[in-house]
Amino acid sequence: MISDKLRDQTINFTKEMKALLNCTIASHVQIKAVTLDKGDDRLFMLGHLLDKSLTAQRFQLKPRAPRVELWMDVSFQLRLDAEREHLMVHKSFVGVFGSQDAKHGLFHYDYERDKADGYPDAHLQVDASSELLATLNDPRRDPGRSLAQLHFPVGGKRFRPCLEDVIEFLVVERIVEARDGYEKILEAGRERFRKNQLMAAMRRDPATVDAFIERYRTAEPA
Repeated sequence: MISDKLRDQTINFTKEMKALLNCTIASHVQIKAVTLDKGDDRLFMLGHLLDKSLTAQRFQLKPRAPRVELWMDVSFQLRLDAEREHLMVHKSFVGVFGSQDAKHGLFHYDYERDKADGYPDAHLQVDASSELLATLNDPRRDPGRSLAQLHFPVGGKRFRPCLEDVIEFLVVERIVEARDGYEKILEAGRERFRKNQLMAAMRRDPATVDAFIERYRTAEPA
């Protein structure tokens, strides 16, 4: 059984995602969480209006350009860490598309912990083409590869972009309308994300934490 502490963490994360989206660039987003048993493990699926196949549904944004549709796709998979004490993101997807069912869109950020195909765990793909890339492709292996097929690394497991960063990009690049005061909401959410990542990094590297403490314990006062 999952502990009350971990259940509360899942519920809080769901509420934070919902509030973040609805208070900045979206409306009526309903983030749901479903728990799946994977042997002796637990997998937590999060997304907008998860359907029977546990696929998150896209939700609409309000583009600045008139008479244009814009949809966002956000989903997370959480699971227990190796010590079974903390929740960690196993997979995440954030993408922006021109319709509810379009296969290609503007861009998408993917994260897959310990990705097995050789591509970066955390990466960005932009749905675009490049004449220069066409000349750089290996004609024996990638003769028709487009820019959209390139996986740009973005910070790895620990320092990857957060959902707040994607929202900020859409607003500051004048792609979507945002609510008044969205900046404070983004900064608060980003600060929570960074602290969580820092705590996870500290748990995985106690020697560096000890070295840091020792260094500043013995440092001369400024």
